[in-house]
Amino acid sequence: MKNKNLLTSGFNLRALMVAALPAYIFPTLMSFISGFFLQKTDLMAASYTTIGLSSLTSTIFSIIILWQFEVRQIFIQSKWIRSLLIILLMISLGMLCASIFKLQSERFNITFSAFLGAAIITIRQHVKNYKDEKN
Repeated sequence: MKNKNLLTSGFNLRALMVAALPAYIFPTLMSFISGFFLQKTDLMAASYTTIGLSSLTSTIFSIIILWQFEVRQIFIQSKWIRSLLIILLMISLGMLCASIFKLQSERFNITFSAFLGAAIITIRQHVKNYKDEKN
């Protein structure tokens, strides 16, 4: 017997892994390959630490925030406002982490990777409106 009142969310462990793995792998590969061809060892070293990790953490935090927006039904209809708020929050967190850990030389890498991770996830991920599904 199926329960038709059960509402399913698009946010689960599989969705997190599908979003998180490319968020780490692709920025890491892109920056490492460009550092390799430009012969910049500092860019190659930063690719898997500050660039890849900041994109990964930004993606994970963005997924958690989007999931909470869905649960609480906040900014369901306004995708651009929701995306803008999360992107600005992730950029701010990236700058804060760079300041706390005294990574001033990596500030650009961290904030840009946080921006990319948040922008891709918030624009791509769908947030369900439960009010429409209950009817």
